[in-house]
Amino acid sequence: MQSVASLFTTYLPYFILVLTLLVFVHEFGHYWVARRFGIHAEVFSIGFGPEIIGWTDRNGTRWKISAIPLGGYVKFLGDSDETSATPTDQPLSSADRRRAFFSQPLYARTAVVLGGPMANLLFAFVLLTGVFYVMGEPYSPAIVAVQQEGPAARAGLRSGDVVVGLNGKRVDRYEDIQDSQILYLAKPMPIEYRRDGQLLRGEIAPQFCERTDRYNNTLRYGDLGMDQLIRPVVGGFTANSPAEAAGLKVGDLLLSIDGKPVDYFSRIPELIGSRGGQPVTVTYERDGQRRETTVVPIADKTHDCAGKEQAIGRLRVRPAAVTEYRHQGVIGAMGAGVNAVWSMTTMFYTSMGQILTAARPVDELGGPIRIAKAAGEASHAGWGGILNLVIALSVVLGVFNLLPVPMLDGGHLAMYLYEAVRGRPLSLRAQEVGLKLGFALVIGMALIATFNDIRLLLR
Repeated sequence: MQSVASLFTTYLPYFILVLTLLVFVHEFGHYWVARRFGIHAEVFSIGFGPEIIGWTDRNGTRWKISAIPLGGYVKFLGDSDETSATPTDQPLSSADRRRAFFSQPLYARTAVVLGGPMANLLFAFVLLTGVFYVMGEPYSPAIVAVQQEGPAARAGLRSGDVVVGLNGKRVDRYEDIQDSQILYLAKPMPIEYRRDGQLLRGEIAPQFCERTDRYNNTLRYGDLGMDQLIRPVVGGFTANSPAEAAGLKVGDLLLSIDGKPVDYFSRIPELIGSRGGQPVTVTYERDGQRRETTVVPIADKTHDCAGKEQAIGRLRVRPAAVTEYRHQGVIGAMGAGVNAVWSMTTMFYTSMGQILTAARPVDELGGPIRIAKAAGEASHAGWGGILNLVIALSVVLGVFNLLPVPMLDGGHLAMYLYEAVRGRPLSLRAQEVGLKLGFALVIGMALIATFNDIRLLLR
């Protein structure tokens, strides 16, 4: 029940803060574009249900915050309800018709509907551009350390190879490889890599893995059997570290374990994985001097990719930071921002397609509780974590609303496409049927997502 308590004490405030911001950005996108075409907005609401607080501006728009903080809406003049799906049956004066949403030409209505999702994507782009300009773009060289007898080793890769292409996409940094591991759970992929200046090609078949992180979230990915090649320098320790207890310090360079060389950081678990509870001799370098100490690795219980429980010996040390930051000018930061938004967009649509085709489990659909939980977890990383969450959710909110489902912005756009092709709008009867089907689909997704959220919360 601690998770339930944390939901209200820690997660909920951050959830409301993040969601309110993103809903405002989305709805303001609709509102701002509508104003450019002279369309009158009667209500701008953050949340649904009874009004908590509000005011009316000089243009006659009622701005308000409502009781249920799970979305928002802009109700334009001439709309029958908050969805802007059908026109009102109330007669309008000629002056009001000119300011009503449904009396606008097709291009104007399309622009207004696109305004919300585009505002979310633009918001994420602006934030990313600012981060990349100030902090630099995270960059880790795509030099890999290959695990023994793993998928990469079977594909012919060796430690020190530089991956330059994966699944037909260019690999510029190690983060690109990680994205592919998340998206392609077990699909064989062509891979290109360089070794001693020579370009080599092969095919790698990921091994499906399912693990649980420290927040009890289920992580599914395709294990490629390779890690980033990292020097075995101690960057820190986790709780109850036997290495720290044995005298190792941050900055020490690990040279060998029981006489076997530690060529790279991910080599450590290969050397001590079966030595939990057994003393090992660690040779390391500090201030240019070789030293030795005896460490008894802790046997941590974990599960392999097949779900089998096993005990793994661990020193409980963290590597030194290896992520570099590429600093660029404004134009370069903008380009990196566009690439990042595009990458997140393609990842979202690919994942949704995998869920619809049963290639990815439906329990990965999450709703408000999972978003609240993610917001609380992000808060542990400070405002940087919150900022990353805001960027990711802004992209998700934008691209989700572009799905061609009635009730969503993409559903409106699909109807406008029909109107553009046929030269006339869908009949009101067809629109009503579409709205009912869309409503059922959205509610069904919401119920599945909420069920998944509750299961996650009660673990």
